[in-house]
Amino acid sequence: MLSNEKLADMLTSANVDAERFTRAMYACEKVVKFASQAVTLNAKDLNENTYAIFRTAINCYRHDVVLTQAMIEASISRDVTVDDSVKHLVYVRNIIQTTETIAAQSQTSRDALLTLNIIKHRHDIKNAFSVDLTALAEALCVAFKIDFAKVEIEIEIEIEDESEEQEKDAA
Repeated sequence: MLSNEKLADMLTSANVDAERFTRAMYACEKVVKFASQAVTLNAKDLNENTYAIFRTAINCYRHDVVLTQAMIEASISRDVTVDDSVKHLVYVRNIIQTTETIAAQSQTSRDALLTLNIIKHRHDIKNAFSVDLTALAEALCVAFKIDFAKVEIEIEIEIEDESEEQEKDAA
């Protein structure tokens, strides 16, 4: 898979740490298989936990919301809940997994997205991540047909409406 020139260019542009590929084989395979989805969709190579976390990360990116470890865990098991304020951003797999599986899979899938520089640890918030729409992340969104456009904040519209009303009242 790494011999694909387009994939190698995207990994390079994402500043993927090449030493990462000398570490744990399972995690390394997860990284490469997920990243390769950007150039060749092959369902047998898709890790559904990583996919679910990626979808949640992109939803956070679109809405300018911080991705949390709780959201990551809720993505891979439907019996894990998150606060109602972010529930709509979590892409949830329709399965229930054991606590051990959730811990292991969230760690390796999170590590894959960290390695690909799609998510980055936040140092100002514990167990939180920022999401970066790298060329690879964008290519994955295109391949998976995921909308990655930023969502306009409705509050701005309401403020503008209030300003217009205040101007009318003043007149």
